Amino acid sequence: MPALSRRGLIGVGFAGALTAAFPALAQYKQYEAMLVNCIDPRIITASNTYMAGRGYKDQYSQFVIAGGPIGCVAPAFVDWHKAFWDNLAITVQLHRIKRVVGLTHRDCGAAFVAYGEALRTDKALETAKQSEALRQFRAGVAQRQPNLTVDTGIMDLNGMVEVVA
Repeated sequence: MPALSRRGLIGVGFAGALTAAFPALAQYKQYEAMLVNCIDPRIITASNTYMAGRGYKDQYSQFVIAGGPIGCVAPAFVDWHKAFWDNLAITVQLHRIKRVVGLTHRDCGAAFVAYGEALRTDKALETAKQSEALRQFRAGVAQRQPNLTVDTGIMDLNGMVEVVA
């Protein structure tokens, strides 16, 4: 790699200073979506595969928190809510996303903490509580970022996603 001349170094420094002084000059790429999902290692690969299958490979940011959308809306995790909503706002500003994909998953420890241990053995109750959380999540996004499309679903541990409208 050739060395930069003194003039070249000054130019690089000037460009850096301008970017630092005027952040709007730094252009951020537009991405398609933000994925909000759980910290559970059992679903990481399946979540990435799901997003790639929807055409979002390398086109989405990710917010990972225990319970995914549950962690963003459940009263048990109220201290976490502001962090997510602030993160969504900056993601919209910087990446100009068009959609949020919120995924919960089966056998989620955070869901058990938020909604009770009965979810472990009652799949219908698990579905009902997670669906309720996903609808609250969708409503929260619509209230704060009305121009975004919101897709929600419950992921089985085998990677299949049940869409929740």
